[in-house]
Amino acid sequence: MALIKLNSRAIPDDTVIASDIADGSVSTAKLAAGAVSGAKLAADAVTEDKIASTVTLGHRNLLINGDFQEWQRGTSGTVNQYACDRWYGWGNQHALTQQQAENATHNSGRFALRVAHNDGTANTFSSIAQTLETRDAAQCRGKKVTFSIDVKKGSAFTGNLTLQIVTRTDAEGSINTGTRQVLVTEDITSSLTTSLQRFTCTTSTVCAQNIRVIGVNINHTGTSGTDANNNFQVERAQLEIGEHATPFETTDGIVNLARCQRYYEVCDTNVYPVDYSNQSLQNFYWTVKKRVQPTLTASGNGAGAALYPINTNGGYIYHSGKNYSSVSGIAGAAEI
Repeated sequence: MALIKLNSRAIPDDTVIASDIADGSVSTAKLAAGAVSGAKLAADAVTEDKIASTVTLGHRNLLINGDFQEWQRGTSGTVNQYACDRWYGWGNQHALTQQQAENATHNSGRFALRVAHNDGTANTFSSIAQTLETRDAAQCRGKKVTFSIDVKKGSAFTGNLTLQIVTRTDAEGSINTGTRQVLVTEDITSSLTTSLQRFTCTTSTVCAQNIRVIGVNINHTGTSGTDANNNFQVERAQLEIGEHATPFETTDGIVNLARCQRYYEVCDTNVYPVDYSNQSLQNFYWTVKKRVQPTLTASGNGAGAALYPINTNGGYIYHSGKNYSSVSGIAGAAEI
């Protein structure tokens, strides 16, 4: 057997032990791409001080309200509307409801989103989607992205469940209209159980340089039956730049609410006009500046009042002889 000599010690040419290699003698240039896998690293071998300071570990999740904690509109919704903040329910017929999260599993939040299909017609679908506006989508141009989410099915689940990452190049609008590009569709049906599991999909190519929006779909297709347990439930949704899913990033509650209020906000305080016996004007201001000039609605004893926004951060309430003492439950929407 041929012998080689390392550090003045003759050893067989197929045996190299740690003491034969001087500290710092193996540079990154001497390692093939992907040669050091996770399995080749001892537990806790890579400590924080060994990670370059340029690595960003925070603010990875591009989705807003990815843990489904904000429900400004209430705890339920139906087809073609928002229920849980930033998550749009679309399809044929279904019920979206707030559910108690299984905190013993991951401890990331109180709530989950359940989508129950309640249309007996065969081959219909019930889906939820989130679309990111251009300023956020632009971060993904020329890069691959990864979507990960916790999912479980109901005991009477029928049909198929797929995850999608979708972009759009023609306008800043919903990923499910216009000129859309489905970058990946991951069918997870065969792996679904009635217990939460984490699923991941990654684009095979980079996002185009001219994308206007990017977003995700969770699609329940080919459904049938009206059983309330014909549902899927989701928690901890994350869309991030890169080819690998990282642990779910929990967002501070105050920050999460403010990010949601950029698109929809409820004003809980009654607004009183200057002279409610006839016509009057009254200023009010949003907590958070809106994405675009919002549409306004009012409830309570001001439901008939005409509301006129003036900009993305405030508005006027106009009473046309309505004789209202106040306007309550003002809501502003600037969704995408």
